[in-house]
Amino acid sequence: MNRLDFIIGRIEEKVKEVYEFDTFIIGAILPPDIYEREDQIRARLKIRGKESIKNQLLIELRRKFEIITKKKIDYLLPDVSITVAVGNGMEVNVAAKARTLTLAGHYIKKQRGLPQKQTKCTYCEGRGCGFCSNSGLSGYRSVEGIIAHQLMCLTKSHAPRFSWVGSEDQDSLVSGEGRPFFVRLSDPKVRVLRNNLNIDTPEIYAVIEAKPKCVPRSPIRFLTKTKILVESANTITENNLQDLNLLNNATVQFQNKDKIITKKIYSVEARKIKDNRFELTLLADGGFAIKKFVSGLQNTSPNVSNIVGNKCESILFDISDINIQ
Repeated sequence: MNRLDFIIGRIEEKVKEVYEFDTFIIGAILPPDIYEREDQIRARLKIRGKESIKNQLLIELRRKFEIITKKKIDYLLPDVSITVAVGNGMEVNVAAKARTLTLAGHYIKKQRGLPQKQTKCTYCEGRGCGFCSNSGLSGYRSVEGIIAHQLMCLTKSHAPRFSWVGSEDQDSLVSGEGRPFFVRLSDPKVRVLRNNLNIDTPEIYAVIEAKPKCVPRSPIRFLTKTKILVESANTITENNLQDLNLLNNATVQFQNKDKIITKKIYSVEARKIKDNRFELTLLADGGFAIKKFVSGLQNTSPNVSNIVGNKCESILFDISDINIQ
């Protein structure tokens, strides 16, 4: 067996039965003294314009690996990138990494007390390590943790990164079609999902689409339908609740540090539950600060407390539906 076949064998061990891929690229790192000797020979023999040793090595490695695996070379977006490092003593080390896989999904939250996000692993700060089983997470006691664990097991990936279309309180439920999200999976060994993945636990129900997606570059505009349980300091009358109709198609201004954020309400319905409690159903722009809107904190205007002439606070709110625009 010549040296080239030996290297190909090492690449096969690292990649062929481990990664699921259709395209690949191979790169190489050679010892500095090889480049120095090549430069000396080129200078002495006045050789110009020929392929370097490194390029010749890569051409042969790529050609042989392509024949053996029947996979295609891709210089731009390969499914797996392979690096062959040759040491000073001519020892060979092979490293491989798959291209990040991005999937889209949505979840329904069935149980209160479950946070959306999981805190990062304190040892690696989210990068993935042995302490967190390469998840980058402190555990799996959240929407993020439950979904991440299932996806890591299925795709044999690590350190998933989530992009959420909005968020909710730990004690809020999410119903309707669920909250959309995107997740990027690092170094997936399996990159083709045959079918959509359904995750059904006592806490959540989530569907992850089999077809890979891209995370949108611009912010996603969405509307959220929310049911809010409001408690007032004093008794609320039906007339007070009718005054809340003023909020239909209203624009609300929220103060966030030194800037004003504007959100629109498209519809509002109020239903009295008892003397000092009522339910508010709100269809509004995504990212609507519910608690500030009800209480009027931080100069939020208009707000529920001012309209009904009674100090109010949000006791609980649930997400009924989310519509991407």
